[in-house]
Amino acid sequence: MGQNSSITQTFQRIRNSFSRNGNLPSTDANDRRLITINSGPQTTKFISNDISTSKYSLITFLPKFLFEQFRKYSNIFFLCIVIFQQIPGVSPTGRYTTAVPLSFILCCAAIKEIIEDVKRHIQDDAVNRRKVLIYREGNWIYTSWSKVKVGDIVKVIDKEYFPADLVLISSGEPNSICYIQTSNLDGETNLKVRQGLPQTAHVLSSMQLKDLQGTVECELPNRNLYEFAGTLKINSAAFPIPLGADQILLRGSQLKNT
Repeated sequence: MGQNSSITQTFQRIRNSFSRNGNLPSTDANDRRLITINSGPQTTKFISNDISTSKYSLITFLPKFLFEQFRKYSNIFFLCIVIFQQIPGVSPTGRYTTAVPLSFILCCAAIKEIIEDVKRHIQDDAVNRRKVLIYREGNWIYTSWSKVKVGDIVKVIDKEYFPADLVLISSGEPNSICYIQTSNLDGETNLKVRQGLPQTAHVLSSMQLKDLQGTVECELPNRNLYEFAGTLKINSAAFPIPLGADQILLRGSQLKNT
């Protein structure tokens, strides 16, 4: 492994509270996740790493757009006027007096929504197509962010962004330390320190990675950015190793000086 790299274990972001023995407090299988490391398909089906921030597609645009527009009381009011104006003898004004301005306003709003959503689609595609090194079947391969799977081992180079929420296994720095910038998440530009576990800090070569197998147990994803607890069970270790916020690298953070 190069000096300017960090090896990380893919993982969904979670918030946990540890009991003193390092085990997860809940025993309900529905309240936690079990992720296998470097050992083929997961026992649980997880969602893909593909992201989508767009609101519409070609099929859903018209119904969603009309629903959003006619949730506004003003548009409902003018729509009722348009309907009454279409009944002969009910309205003293012309049939198109209100219909034309309302249609024009809706068309302008539709054009604005289309332009903004196309930009979102373009941005999502650019993010999903970003490349990252992952370790699969004994080889390092470049793949797009959207194809990163839970349980993959990822190699992140200095100044790259993390493609998913990760657990730090080791880095090229002494004591398995790395520095990250989380300005995309919390607006803070100062670098934060993360450190891999002593039990995994020695894993720096492909041969060592090939022999690294185990499981990560953690709670379900949530919105808490600053708390994390889980356990890492390595096959060669007798007991689970506690994981905390110091080992978590959240998607959107950037690796710095490592």
